[in-house]
Amino acid sequence: MTNLIFKKIVLILLVFSSFILFSSCRPAKKYAAITQDKGNYSNSSASLEKINLDKIQKNPKTPKEKRKILYSANLNLISALPDSINPQLERITEKYDGYVGRLSTTETTIRIKSEYFETVVKEIEKLGKVTRKNIYGNDVTEQYWDAQIRLDNALETRKRYLELLKMAQNVEEAILVERELARITQDIDLLKGKINKLDNLEEFATITISIKEKKKLGLLGYVGVGLYKGVKWFFVRN
Repeated sequence: MTNLIFKKIVLILLVFSSFILFSSCRPAKKYAAITQDKGNYSNSSASLEKINLDKIQKNPKTPKEKRKILYSANLNLISALPDSINPQLERITEKYDGYVGRLSTTETTIRIKSEYFETVVKEIEKLGKVTRKNIYGNDVTEQYWDAQIRLDNALETRKRYLELLKMAQNVEEAILVERELARITQDIDLLKGKINKLDNLEEFATITISIKEKKKLGLLGYVGVGLYKGVKWFFVRN
C-alpha cells in the first residue's frame, strides 16, 4: 500500500514537471529589420516593419527586466584592396572589445559588444563601398522569460524529487525517483544553456561582412566612361 502511494506521488510530480516545463513555451518574436540597398531603405520581409535602432532601445521595460533585443547586421563591401579589409576589421573588433567569429577572404563575421553596435557599423562602412546593408533587431524578451520561469519551476520540482528520494523505503522506489531526477536535471541543463545563449547573443551583436574586389576598367572601359560623361554633360547640367 505504501509503495502504491509513493508511486502516485511520483506520478503527480512527473505530470506537474512536464506541464511547467513545456506549457509556457512560445516562439521568439522577430522585432524588426532594416534593409539598405544602394542608399534606399526597404522592408526585407512583408512581416517586418522599418525601424530606428534608437527607438528599439527606448522600449518600456518588462515587469522584471528591460527588453532583450538581439542585434545583427549584414554588409556587402566592395574594395579596390580587398586583402586590406580583414586586418582593419580585426583592429576594429579589438578596439571595441569584440572577437572574430569567422575570418575569410570573402566573408567575415565579428562579434561586438551591443553598446558599440551602431558605431562599429559606421566604421565598417568607411572601409569600402557599401552595396547592401541589412540591420536586424530580434526581440526575444518573451522567449527569455518563458525559459527563466520554466527553469525556476524545474529547479523547484527537482527539490521535491530530492525530498522524495529521502523517503524511499526500498530500491524500487529509489530507482523510480532517480530516473525522474535524471530527466528533470537534463531539462534544467538545456534551459540553462538556452538562457546563457540568449544572454551572450544580447551582450554581443553579430556583424557579417561580405567582401568583393572592385572591378578594374580596361583601356576601352575608360574610353567608354569618358564618352558617357561627355554625353551626360551635354544633356544634364546643374
